Amino acid sequence: MTGSSSEVLTKNEVLADQLQKLLKAQSTRMELYNEFDIAFKDYLSGKCPADQYHSICKIVTEGFQDVSQEIQTAEKEISDSVIAGMIRALQDGEKEKLEKTVKIQILTIQAKESDKDFDETIKELKDSLATVNEKNQEVWDELREEMHGVASLVC
Repeated sequence: MTGSSSEVLTKNEVLADQLQKLLKAQSTRMELYNEFDIAFKDYLSGKCPADQYHSICKIVTEGFQDVSQEIQTAEKEISDSVIAGMIRALQDGEKEKLEKTVKIQILTIQAKESDKDFDETIKELKDSLATVNEKNQEVWDELREEMHGVASLVC
């Protein structure tokens, strides 16, 4: 193997490793969303007291921050600008997803605790969230294709 092809292989191995870290972090993020959703549903149904729900929210928030930091680090270290751009798009989309999810939860709780009707606003937010989720899935699918392509270059 020549020096040049060895450098390309090493570069691809580093990229594959960074993409594996991204995959792991995104998997953790999905687990956090699942816990967040379960806690919210349990809170609404009365299975989870308010103080426990707030504690879970705090823990999940810290988890989201850790994941975001891991992904930002990977984004900065990735030398492929196209892949880094996809990661940035994923991060931005995930931020928007979290903001909309939290707004939906807050309005749902406010509607439950008061006589205010937020149904239309909640519906609009859920529709918007569905669009964000679709975009995030598209970006994630593109990233997985890139991961597969890079992995095939390393093997």
